[in-house]
Amino acid sequence: MPGIPVTRRELAEEMARAMADTQTGTGASGGSPWNRIRHIHPGQVLRSLWSRIRHIHPGLVLATLDLIGLAIASYLSYEELIPGGEVQCGPIGGCQAVAHSAYSRPFAGIPVAVYGVFLSITLFCLAIYWWRTNDYKILLAHYGLSLVGVLFEGWFQFAQIFLIHAVCIWCESYGISLILRFVIALWVFLRTPNPNAAQAEEPT
Repeated sequence: MPGIPVTRRELAEEMARAMADTQTGTGASGGSPWNRIRHIHPGQVLRSLWSRIRHIHPGLVLATLDLIGLAIASYLSYEELIPGGEVQCGPIGGCQAVAHSAYSRPFAGIPVAVYGVFLSITLFCLAIYWWRTNDYKILLAHYGLSLVGVLFEGWFQFAQIFLIHAVCIWCESYGISLILRFVIALWVFLRTPNPNAAQAEEPT
């Protein structure tokens, strides 16, 4: 019995064979040539998809989240820096109150979103460099910077809820992307052995 196609290439080849069988009037086991395609089990496809996802380098996942964070921070920075700019939150509201608060400009009157832009750009460059080189030190740098960002995000979250008494949905979205970046970097860091420690343990 032929194997069940679980990849896109195998599925395409199976469909091509079925089309050829249709044109020549033959089929598998004397039945319809489409029987083999109809026998594809969804579980096999899902397992194949999950296997492909697991093989994606974490650096690419981090880079994608960095780009999402960069887009959010860039929008907030643009609206807060241009004259008359107003961050739009739709029916949720709260963004203007947060943007106009002194807590959103804690250092030299610069909006926190501007720091988010530079942080996301730096993290994106580190993620891409780590993906290309697998340098352990670059992973540590990404983890350390994302940790600093999460700590600041915790303070800003406190400021929104207890000091400003308003919540910006854009800030929350950026915070979620930052926490995800930190969690992924931490997970990889905990699962990646330190190459320097491994070399130190080798007998000389």
